Amino acid sequence: MLRRSAIAATAVVLALLAGACSDTKDLAPSTTSAGTENPQEVIFDSGSLPETIPAAFPLPTGSSIGSTMVVTDTAFTEVVVRISATLGLIAEFFDQNLAQSGFEVVSSSGSASEWTIEFTFEGAPGTIDITEPQSDISQAVVRFNLP
Repeated sequence: MLRRSAIAATAVVLALLAGACSDTKDLAPSTTSAGTENPQEVIFDSGSLPETIPAAFPLPTGSSIGSTMVVTDTAFTEVVVRISATLGLIAEFFDQNLAQSGFEVVSSSGSASEWTIEFTFEGAPGTIDITEPQSDISQAVVRFNLP
């Protein structure tokens, strides 16, 4: 009798769990006031700067664009740039060339192994996180958020 009660109780618990897991209303795509679906879309690419990065954005000669990501509903953009140069030279390049290209450098600081540059362009904030070279290749991760 005790064994049947335990099996029945287990079955009830499993049924409750299954019912709770099958409720996906919180996972449904959001809708606009017109009732059409408006899910957040993320676009991944590589090899070139996305259109959400201003055309004036300076890149060191010989740099390579790695992976890119754009979140369409916020225009948040992330770009991985690989450069055959030391962290210090890359930080210096961006400090000088961002200002010359119409960007405002808000801050630029770090250490021998990592450096962060905060900038704005026409009111839109951005950052560049530079990490020390591995196999003589440094990496700069550019994040930019259009207003």
